[in-house]
Amino acid sequence: MIEALYQTLSTIGYSHPLHPAITHVPVGLSMAGFIFELGARTLKRPVLAQTARHCAVLALMAVPPTVLLGYMDWQHFYGGAWLFPVKLKLTLAGLLFIFLSVAVVLGLNPAKNAKYILMAYGCCLAAVIGLGYFGGELVYGRKTPAAALDQGFAGAKVFEQRCAFCHATNSTETKIGPGLKGLFELKTMPVSGWPVSAANVRKQLKTPYKDMPAFADLSEKDMDAVIVFLKTL
Repeated sequence: MIEALYQTLSTIGYSHPLHPAITHVPVGLSMAGFIFELGARTLKRPVLAQTARHCAVLALMAVPPTVLLGYMDWQHFYGGAWLFPVKLKLTLAGLLFIFLSVAVVLGLNPAKNAKYILMAYGCCLAAVIGLGYFGGELVYGRKTPAAALDQGFAGAKVFEQRCAFCHATNSTETKIGPGLKGLFELKTMPVSGWPVSAANVRKQLKTPYKDMPAFADLSEKDMDAVIVFLKTL
C-alpha cells in the first residue's frame, strides 16, 4: 500500500519525501508555544499562556500523522534500515510527545505550575531542534556531486533519492556504508566481497546484506540507471 502511494505520486511528478512538509506543523507549534509562554511570563499576560497551551494541544495532535508519514518515507526511501539518525528521530519524537503532554497537563493550573510549564516548553523546543537537525541530515545531507545531477544522469537522480545518505560518491570513506568512488575499478565490492559487476550490483540492490536493505521496489530501468551512474564515479 505504501509503495502504491509513492508510485501514484511519481506518476504526477512528485518524488520527494512526504514527511518534511507536515513536520513544520508540530515543529512550528512547539516553537510558538515556547515563545507565547515566555511572553506570558515576561509581560505578565495570562492570555498568552492560554495561547501557548492551545499551540501545545495542536502540536500534540499533529505528532501521530507526522510520525506516520515519517515511517512511510523511512520504509520507501531507506528500506526500513535502522540508521543512526532514524533512531535519534524516533527517540526525540517520543520525547516531544511526552513534553507536549506534560505542558498541556501543567497548563490546566498555570498559576501554580508557571515555572515548570516554561521548562516543559523549553524541552519541547530542544526536541524539535534535534528533530530538525537529524531530519535535515537525512533529507539534505547528501554528497552526490552537483555536476553529475546537472549532466542529467537518470541514475544520479535515483542515487540521490535512495542511496546518497549512506554512500558517498566522491570518496571511498565510510559514511554509513562504504564510499563508492571508483567502484567499478575495484576487483571486489567493499562489504560483500563479491566480484564487482553489474549483475552483482543488481543483486546487492535486490537482496538485503548485513546493514544494507533491499530496494526491491526499484524498477529494472532505475537499477540500470544506477549502475550506469556508478560506472562514471
